[in-house]
Amino acid sequence: AIVQPQTTVALSSTPVTKLAKATTVQIDRDESDIVLTAETANAEDLLVQAGEKYDRKDYKGAIELYTTAIKINSNDAIAYVGRGLARYRLADLPGAIADYTIAIKINPKDAIAYNNRGLARYDAGDNQAAIADYNQAIKINPKYALAFYNRGLAQYKLGKLPEAIADYKQALEINPNYDDAYYNRGLAYYDLGDNQAAIADYNQALRINPNAADAYYNRGLARYDLGDNQAAIDDYTSALKINPNDADTYYNRGLARYKLKDLQGAIADYNQAIKINPNTADAYIRLGLAHYDLGNNQAAIADYNQAIKINPKDALAYYNRAIARNDLKDHQGAIADYNQAIKLNSNYASAYIGRGVARFNLGDHKGAIADYNQALKINPNDALTYYNRGVAYSALGDKQKAIEDYNQAIKINPNDAEAYYNRGNAHSALGDKQAAIADYNQAIKINPNYAPAYGNRGNARYDLGDKQAAIEDYTQVIKIDPKDALAYSNRGLTRYDLGDQLGAIADLQKAAKLFQEQGKIDDYKQILQLIKKLQQ
Repeated sequence: AIVQPQTTVALSSTPVTKLAKATTVQIDRDESDIVLTAETANAEDLLVQAGEKYDRKDYKGAIELYTTAIKINSNDAIAYVGRGLARYRLADLPGAIADYTIAIKINPKDAIAYNNRGLARYDAGDNQAAIADYNQAIKINPKYALAFYNRGLAQYKLGKLPEAIADYKQALEINPNYDDAYYNRGLAYYDLGDNQAAIADYNQALRINPNAADAYYNRGLARYDLGDNQAAIDDYTSALKINPNDADTYYNRGLARYKLKDLQGAIADYNQAIKINPNTADAYIRLGLAHYDLGNNQAAIADYNQAIKINPKDALAYYNRAIARNDLKDHQGAIADYNQAIKLNSNYASAYIGRGVARFNLGDHKGAIADYNQALKINPNDALTYYNRGVAYSALGDKQKAIEDYNQAIKINPNDAEAYYNRGNAHSALGDKQAAIADYNQAIKINPNYAPAYGNRGNARYDLGDKQAAIEDYTQVIKIDPKDALAYSNRGLTRYDLGDQLGAIADLQKAAKLFQEQGKIDDYKQILQLIKKLQQ
């Protein structure tokens, strides 16, 4: 017997939500002393009132007062900066930029105006212009930690991670308790793949601000990537205590729990993520994987249905639903899903493999081979595809081509016990019992509890006349699986050949009992007839 073809384990859509929480952006208000004159006294009162309205978040009211102050004194840079701030808060970025530009024209040495215009340009997506403004602010005030920090944000947005890290470092040298600088430097280190450095920065951010949910969350991501799933869970749990309504945190805690085989815990987290955000297809896919691993294929299919409803173009959802359908013997339904996955992603090698398995299960061995061929065009170094194609060639009776494919599978993955086992079967079918035994030996070396390998090695040894060794192999099968009726039957027949009639009949009687218990009535009757014949 050959080991059946295999599908790859259902894959998750995203092993981790690689989303850093929204970075903290900061603005600065000019609080420098104002020299009062008779002309500006009234304007100064308006600035004070406008500032009070700003602090109460009455930004429209603040704008009105700043505008009045500007009418009184059109050269008041502070009024333009203040109005720019209020406009920024109302998301009027062009208006804010215009005000900061006038303030800079009035006072070219106003570092705060440059910083704030840079922030407005940053929010408008013009990171290069923002950096130019931060450069000017830093040139005017080389100790301006906020400008270094904000320039770091813009560098990060442009993908200039080392430059961003350098800016955050400079901000921290000026202000060692700058928690946001630690936090965002941690994000940059994380994106560079330096999880340890990221964790160190998140630690510092949390030391300064123990209530920073985002720092716990992102430290959890870094710990997850390092394989420290329990520590990641602890961080996500801390984040949820601070912010209990964050779907991403529940989702990622579910990922970590899934890694620790806490499937029920993972399911609870995915459900909570879905409750908060019902339109997250990834959470439904992950929920489906957990249900699948629990053996609940129907629930998994229902989850994948929801994912597809949310995102009909998610190839992974179709792929995973196909695997569940295949397990339920709905091979046609599985093929339909694999077709859809391939339609959405023509380079989806795993979908070709899965469809090949479904076609194999329907007896379409040539169709299976065609799919495996396509998968190998996409990924020529996949051991599983060679293995599965070998199974299909063997089923078609082409044992030599099967052996060639098993050779390739073993070359790529020398620890694949099943590839050795199946190659042994092919060698045996071609009459090369010694080569078969060598392969079974290797399969057993990799997996000492591989009962079928012992059984077939016993058969090969029997065929070569080494019947005592065959008995030893059948005995080993029985030790591993005491309910293997065929092993008792084979050992019984071999014992009879060696003249041990009592031992033979005892084994055959045991085989008959097991066949009967397993509902294999034809085998049961055949063994009874054999016992009767031996007893004559």
